[in-house]
Amino acid sequence: MDNPPNPCGSAPDCGWQGLGYEPLAVPTAPRTGEIVAVGGTVQSRAFALKVDKGVIHTFTCTAEGFEACEVKFLGAVGDESAFIEHEGRTTRVHFRVVDDQGAAAIVTALPAGSTGSFRYSLTRREDDHGEDVAGATLLTPGAPPVEGLLQAGPDTDTFVFDASAGHFVIVRCLGDFTSGGSDRLQGPDGQELLTPGFLTLTIRGRRFWVRNTGRHAFILRGFQPTAIPYTCGVEDLGPDDHGDSPDTATVLPEGASVALKGMLELESDKDVFSFFARAGHAYALRCDTPALNACRDARVLTPRGEVLYPPVGIDRDAWLQVRVEGDREWGAYALTLLDLGEDQGSGPQDAVHLVGDAPLTGYLTYTGDVDFFRFDALAGHVYSLEADGVSVEAFHLAAPGSSLTRNDVAKVHHFMVDADGSVLLRVSGPRAQYGLGVRDVGVDDHAGTAANATDLGGALSATGVLNTSTDVDWFALTLDARPHALSRTSLDTKFDLFEADGVTPVPWDAASSAWVPRAAGRHLLRADMFGRFQGPDAYRVELLPR
Repeated sequence: MDNPPNPCGSAPDCGWQGLGYEPLAVPTAPRTGEIVAVGGTVQSRAFALKVDKGVIHTFTCTAEGFEACEVKFLGAVGDESAFIEHEGRTTRVHFRVVDDQGAAAIVTALPAGSTGSFRYSLTRREDDHGEDVAGATLLTPGAPPVEGLLQAGPDTDTFVFDASAGHFVIVRCLGDFTSGGSDRLQGPDGQELLTPGFLTLTIRGRRFWVRNTGRHAFILRGFQPTAIPYTCGVEDLGPDDHGDSPDTATVLPEGASVALKGMLELESDKDVFSFFARAGHAYALRCDTPALNACRDARVLTPRGEVLYPPVGIDRDAWLQVRVEGDREWGAYALTLLDLGEDQGSGPQDAVHLVGDAPLTGYLTYTGDVDFFRFDALAGHVYSLEADGVSVEAFHLAAPGSSLTRNDVAKVHHFMVDADGSVLLRVSGPRAQYGLGVRDVGVDDHAGTAANATDLGGALSATGVLNTSTDVDWFALTLDARPHALSRTSLDTKFDLFEADGVTPVPWDAASSAWVPRAAGRHLLRADMFGRFQGPDAYRVELLPR
């Protein structure tokens, strides 16, 4: 074709490659153009687009005489490259220029080498919400959400709302953001507020604490292949329900059971409560909303910020704090501060009197805390003593320096007394809750003195049980004046043979491994513990004449 058609009216060189650009202003209604070959070379069409800076426009090309339009852009189109959308034979290019020079569109027919007619137009893309604060949509806290459409390609929707300092606010947009999208929160000064966002593909928004009263902006941006419908709203949650420091802490009343309830509004929110702790009392926290980590992890602290682990106790009256803080979560919580009661005695003079066999629960509440109990024991009775989580030792109340459980390494201790009297129990160990149980397990099987020895008659064998680490069993038996070897079933029980006075030992012949009585007649055999006591030890002993 030697004489190309004149697409520009009086400008014969307009719109052809190398010959200039056809100017298009906004809006340009659909026109018909043509891709032709000049001198055997297929020519592209060039358009100079006169558009407004910062506004999204759409250049549309619909192929008629060929399969599709290929559109290339020239000019400053910002950080967001021109977004191309295809629908059948129609190609739409959405773009935004960042200076006053406009842009250029070059149209080529596809497949390469094709010629034919096409339709083209230039429009300003209508937007439902402004791209900046000046054209933003106002959101009212508590009002129904506002609908919006994050259009295909580059699109920015801006919302503004008023917020008061000290309040917690949620601004969020709900939609299917799986294909993209980002958001930005700005304070009244226009500076970005770096607050955590919602970690979900269906929500864009922020939950934050308002530092300065004024108008805030929430900016939603998208650059995705398809449009995203959404709704946006804002909610004012009000001021913080509890202070976050000892100076602003919520003061709790005294009581055996005091409820602590609140709401962690942010992942970084912290609520502090203060209570008056009395010396000698034990305190503990019970979490009533265990699904919330912050509830389970609540702690009691000293005024200096030192953590006191449960059960909590102090040796002098003081104000303590309870701290509840978010750990990458927020939500409502409920706790109960429990006053577990007074200390269980600090010495023999105020030891707690135990009655019966019922187990009890006690608390060692601070480093060095020791609890004391006492109960009335009967002569010749054997008692079991068990403490869970701590150490316990039994003494004569009248002689607290003499242990009844010395050398007893068993988990369950055993002890007995020779005469009716009060027994003192001393509980010590690390700070902890513990269980304590004392039980009467029966009467000792054999006397613990030579004067009351069990008479074996003519027998030379005996059975028994050493019930405690201090238990001693005595037996009276008649021996001939000849060697007697020892036969026993227990290696933990030690046996000694005495003459009738219960004091003079019968000689032991190491060579024959036998006792050799000096004369025939009454003798006394004593059984007691050898080494550490590991629990009641049953034995059988026999003297074998030789």
